[in-house]
Amino acid sequence: MNLKELSEKIEVSASTISRVLNDKPGISEATRKKVLAAIEEEHFSLNFAGRNLVKSESRFIGIISRKRSSVEDVIFFHHSINQFQEILMQNNYFCVPISYYDDKGIDFKQTPLAPTDYAGFIVRGQSIPQKTILSIKKFGVPFILLENAFYETKVNSVVCNDCELEYDLIKLLIKKGHKRIVHITGPKMWYNNKERIKGYRQAINEAGISEELYCMEDTVLSTGKESFDMLNITNDSNIGISFVNDAMAIGFIKAANDNNIKIGDKISVVGFDDIPWASLTTPSLTTARIEIDDMGKLASSRLLELIAHPKASVTVKSIVDGRVIERKST
Repeated sequence: MNLKELSEKIEVSASTISRVLNDKPGISEATRKKVLAAIEEEHFSLNFAGRNLVKSESRFIGIISRKRSSVEDVIFFHHSINQFQEILMQNNYFCVPISYYDDKGIDFKQTPLAPTDYAGFIVRGQSIPQKTILSIKKFGVPFILLENAFYETKVNSVVCNDCELEYDLIKLLIKKGHKRIVHITGPKMWYNNKERIKGYRQAINEAGISEELYCMEDTVLSTGKESFDMLNITNDSNIGISFVNDAMAIGFIKAANDNNIKIGDKISVVGFDDIPWASLTTPSLTTARIEIDDMGKLASSRLLELIAHPKASVTVKSIVDGRVIERKST
């Protein structure tokens, strides 16, 4: 029995069944019990359903993202994962998480579906290598990048205006009177990092400020903490520090607080993303807000278009504008 047949038999929508399988809220206890009982009675499995559906029309979307190493970083980087699920589920698509591992690539074996059983893929984040992403093409399944893009190869993608936002953040630090402005980023080959470095360089060059750029091995809480020791900051330092994302900035602020270093006067810190925790740090973090809700919805809608028109030859790079949010860290 496939998902459609199960839906018709128990008179519950396919999207509701998917929500039960995904352990999502907003479903009555009676409906949840009804679905779970039917699944057990019919020996329903995603593997069997997926392989039957693929004969006609697959209803599964693979959500590919990098596997994070710590619980803290999973929490920080999870904020964009749920944004596109609503649109997909409204169109009766079931989202299946798929992890990319730094040492072994995309692990399709962790799910009961073969790559060709999916209707499409959303590849989220910039840390998955280009060659790995392009290898998805061999499956003949539509895919779109979220928060990532290529410069030469034509691939459908949704990004924010990274360069412009970083430029605005650096101009803010210059306005605060800082003559030493540091930018701390991650691997240079990542798309967002490249764009934000461009914005940083443009702003400091216009102001005649010397470049001070550091590339960490990753863009997580721990590398933000490491950068505090690297910069040898004291309360007498006069410096503006721009981090490529909020996670690193929050890690730095935590290390500063632990060492009784005051942030927000002589020492200014800015992040990027405006994750929910940015406003809760002490001091609250000045950052660039990316409209991840809009980006996720746009990526979902574009993927549905690609699924409906698989022979479409036009590729689209969509750019969603963000804005600077000034708080007490500057």
